Amino acid sequence: MDDIVGAGAGGWTLDPAARHAMLLDAARTALAHGDHAAAVVLAEELLDELPDDADALLVVAEAAPEYGHGEVGALAAVQAAHRGAEVGALEARALLAACEVERALVSVDAAIARRPDDARAHLVRGLALELCRRDVEAVAAFARAASLDAAVCPPLLDIPADEWEPLLLAAGAGLDAPLRDALRGVSLDLLDLPPLELLRGLHPPPSPLVVALLLEEDGRPPRVEIYRRNLLRGAATLDELEERLRAALQAEAELLLEEDD
Repeated sequence: MDDIVGAGAGGWTLDPAARHAMLLDAARTALAHGDHAAAVVLAEELLDELPDDADALLVVAEAAPEYGHGEVGALAAVQAAHRGAEVGALEARALLAACEVERALVSVDAAIARRPDDARAHLVRGLALELCRRDVEAVAAFARAASLDAAVCPPLLDIPADEWEPLLLAAGAGLDAPLRDALRGVSLDLLDLPPLELLRGLHPPPSPLVVALLLEEDGRPPRVEIYRRNLLRGAATLDELEERLRAALQAEAELLLEEDD
């Protein structure tokens, strides 16, 4: 009962420290479950009361880039660092999600200088280098990340080029009929990675880690670009890869249906 400080006309109230701890725990739980928007809302509620709470800032730094707010995540990471928190590659990851790839490289190089054994920092460096088409350096960065922590940078599935089209057909066949119908006549283009110039031409620019994009240009039919390397990340088996591909197709088909409505 120590956390309850008293009762009045409004009922029992929590000790502020206990309330802050509960908010932080809830934010971290939401983050762990992949509910990034909820994690940020809870962390920001805590920050409204304690603007200097470094732990809440770290939650925002990690979660905000996951749903399209990379610059918010980068700012939170900088603020957390100013308050003495170890942010590692969080700022660089957030900048990468905001399509600020060159700034991400500067940030991650500084993070690696501080902690050369930070596997996540080497992974982020590899992702940024890959997007800049600096492939040899990217491969070395991924190898370094894997050598430090194999779980951070597991090897990608090796899918031969001629197996992607059948995989795409199988993923599409698993969609509900209205979603399949929405994709009829839509060009599905398989690319290795999203071109930076394309992303930067969209407002706001999508994360370079996006797995698929619905593109609609004046006077042309809609098309969906699907990015193989981004799909492969996080897929440990062929079944998982097909499921990721199906989820990507579903998301783009739902966008088309929303536009039709």
